[in-house]
Amino acid sequence: MKIQFNHNNFPLRKLRAKINNYLSMSKKGCKESDNDTEFEFTNFSILLPADHLLPTYRKEHKLYDRFLPHISRYLETNSTVVDVGANCGDTVAAMYDTNKNLTYICIEPDELFFDYLQKNVLRIKEIDKDAKIQTIKSLVGKNINVISLEGSGGTKKAIVGENEKTISSQPLDDILSFNKIFNIRLLKSDVDGFDYDVIDSAESNIRSYLPIIFFECQFDHFFQKKGFRETIGNLCLQGYTDWIIFDNFGEVVLRTGDIQQIFQLFEYIWRQNIKRSTRTIFYYDVLTFTKKDNILINKVINDYISSN
Repeated sequence: MKIQFNHNNFPLRKLRAKINNYLSMSKKGCKESDNDTEFEFTNFSILLPADHLLPTYRKEHKLYDRFLPHISRYLETNSTVVDVGANCGDTVAAMYDTNKNLTYICIEPDELFFDYLQKNVLRIKEIDKDAKIQTIKSLVGKNINVISLEGSGGTKKAIVGENEKTISSQPLDDILSFNKIFNIRLLKSDVDGFDYDVIDSAESNIRSYLPIIFFECQFDHFFQKKGFRETIGNLCLQGYTDWIIFDNFGEVVLRTGDIQQIFQLFEYIWRQNIKRSTRTIFYYDVLTFTKKDNILINKVINDYISSN
């Protein structure tokens, strides 16, 4: 699951983005191939659905989707990265492009996206048979366990409630244990509104490895905002005392050790969600880590800001 820029009150932005996407396909880094978009990296390319908006967002916003590839180059050889909501494999492809010496675990529940994910991993392995990338088809969660996936333009949002398309979730701890995945260094989650539940479902692995955690923080409903607040509070109790907030364009907004400042930013977004103020940004991405990673993250963030 991936990109969610557009709200229902922004149909013109959605239409403009799709038009720009098709117009940009013939330019360097993105070319049309039948019904797919071929998105190029250094030594390989991946396939995206034709309506996938990643090429447009990458073109229009310099820092969009840039931080995870950036941090990956600083991670130790053979570290394990868990990518929950791997979508078509665009994030793992970008991370692999900057660090081929990591182990990548890509988890995606949607049938269409998982098909693209598998094809794109095979593309990478065609040029590097030793690439350590594993795909797992599963919905991840603890308390949010009966949902359907709906959306377009490269994103699928989880809709809570039973219908003919509902699927059940599995805790991330169970998935990692079953697949014998250990030594988690970086946990990334991007599941459009339920990332707090993904993190809650990884309690054992978080307690064991204290990984760097990077997650999307988007909430359309009060219960989601409440869920993020509770999860952040629980992480704080486990030693996650440093927090870096990015806007949805990839720019650093705030670094803090005070989670009340994060909650103030939540209210800023919430007032826009309920139409009390003009929309500026749509969601945050959140990076959190424990004291053992202070020196590493200081370098990562300083380099990220200075190089961009």
